[in-house]
Amino acid sequence: MVKCFRKGFSLSDLWVSSHDKLSDFYLSAWQRGESPVPLLLVRLALAAVASGILIWSLVVGAGPYWLIYLTNWGLLLVTMMTLSGLLVSCMSLCKPLSDAAELPWYVSMYWLIYNITVSIAIMITLLYWILLFDPEETNDGSAQGDIWLDVATHGINSCITLVEVLAARTPARLLHVYQPLGVGLWYAAFSGVYYAAGGTDGNGYPFIYEILDWRQGGRAGTVVAASTACLIVIYVLVWGTTLCREKLSLATIRTTSHTLPLTPPDPHTQIV
Repeated sequence: MVKCFRKGFSLSDLWVSSHDKLSDFYLSAWQRGESPVPLLLVRLALAAVASGILIWSLVVGAGPYWLIYLTNWGLLLVTMMTLSGLLVSCMSLCKPLSDAAELPWYVSMYWLIYNITVSIAIMITLLYWILLFDPEETNDGSAQGDIWLDVATHGINSCITLVEVLAARTPARLLHVYQPLGVGLWYAAFSGVYYAAGGTDGNGYPFIYEILDWRQGGRAGTVVAASTACLIVIYVLVWGTTLCREKLSLATIRTTSHTLPLTPPDPHTQIV
């Protein structure tokens, strides 16, 4: 382990390969015991909902342009997060997992996807309902059926991630902010390259999203910068929520008494 600062910071903290308690990845924050079943049941429900929305989106809108949209990137990430979390819970149920210097690969994979997905999903929800949603379109009878898919892909997606954040004990580190930030910037770069290569959206317009029209480079750059700042703020809020969750669950659920004697008293002398 390479020490970078005198106060205990190490290069391994930048990645998702190590953590003090492996049980933090398969136990619920709201249980006293050591059974992985409670969180497994929650993750099974979340995986079912996420997979159902993904299938719904593919059935309704699958086509050559499906993968160019950030919404669908987020939908894939949410599905991957729930399935990888379910895998961690299943593995902990099938065989006992013990703390080690390095996390198992499937735990590291889940933690990485989790770090990326929660912030990206919330940002997608905010961007859609603040910048892209057009209430006038919902008055069109032909668009009535699409509004429910919009709610699922731009609302329920964030709800799924928030349930995972609040139900699990998955840790959050401020140092990991670069992970969702990297994916967000990667999409911005992709949209620019896609435009430069002559790509269009499903209606033939030379952009993926109108607010990210690279023909107006100044406005597109401002949107990217604002979205980057928003993503950082969201990640910090998720980190703060995680700290509050841990303090509350430790104080109310996972608390232990320190007033009990270490050994039972002798029945004859009553001496501890």
